Amino acid sequence: MSLKSRLRNSVPARWRRSFRALRADLQLMRELLIDWRIFRRWSGLHEQDAQPVIEARILKTYHRLEKGLALAQPRPGFGPDAVALLLHDLDTYLDLHGPDHVTRAAINTLQAYLQFNARHDLPMAALRSRCDALAARQDGAAPHAEGGVLALQRAQVQALAAGGFEQVAASRYSVRQFAPGTVSQQALEAAVRCAMKAPSVCNRQSGVVYAVRDRGLQQRLLAHQNGNRGFGDQADLVLVVGARLTSFLTVGERYQAWIDGGLFAMSLLHGLHAQGLGSCCLNWSVMRGQDRALKREAGLADDIEIMMLVAVGHLPEQFTVAQSPRRPLAEVLHTLG
Repeated sequence: MSLKSRLRNSVPARWRRSFRALRADLQLMRELLIDWRIFRRWSGLHEQDAQPVIEARILKTYHRLEKGLALAQPRPGFGPDAVALLLHDLDTYLDLHGPDHVTRAAINTLQAYLQFNARHDLPMAALRSRCDALAARQDGAAPHAEGGVLALQRAQVQALAAGGFEQVAASRYSVRQFAPGTVSQQALEAAVRCAMKAPSVCNRQSGVVYAVRDRGLQQRLLAHQNGNRGFGDQADLVLVVGARLTSFLTVGERYQAWIDGGLFAMSLLHGLHAQGLGSCCLNWSVMRGQDRALKREAGLADDIEIMMLVAVGHLPEQFTVAQSPRRPLAEVLHTLG
């Protein structure tokens, strides 16, 4: 027995357990401290006037009006504080950054808000004048941006939903065998559009995808991830899925990037599956040092929180997958109250 082993065995078991617990606690404290520093630096907690922070505030605020307009019976004149904040941020944003699709959607929402209140005999002349002035500053902005509410019919929605999503979800597996061939840009963009429909807190839309086609860079990125051995090099495409911390504004939202980013990632996976492509999530629950190393390799900004990497490729004619049976429904679905 080596000296090291003898020394280890001479220490009481309870001391060894206490030491391991202390070491784990110190690692956790270090990671939380780094999380605090990153969130404080990149979120909208203190950087109130940065362009992406004002944008996130505008998205959040006009979505408050959208949600109110989408109620069965909205209260006339609701949300005056949201309207005042939106007007202020729109003026600031247009002064600093000019018009774009975000300001267009916000102004469209204000116009829908005015139309709703006019139907209830609340003309709001002052607000209409402000809204008209903001609309006049939209020259050159994307004219197609939506905002407000959309009227739909149940039959129309049911017909659109009849495509069999249950079968789509049930038939998706993590694929670790890929056929040769290039994933087309058209298929990739279609999948990303699916991800862009994922819900996000107050419509902040923080999700982002980085597509890596260069073989050399793929190999360097995959070297930072320890779950792709034996198949990662077969994938045609490697995606890095993340969320922008600049979209989140309060201490209460310190974990929201992972919530919104997770929803975004799952929608992306379904989008890839709908395109007939195979994909495999590559876990990215890592220490901050490893996270920083991959970001340096990929050239990613520090305000991006990485959700996962995804290996993507064409399906072979015949292949096998891990069956991965699921828990009984009773262990997942619970009724409260």
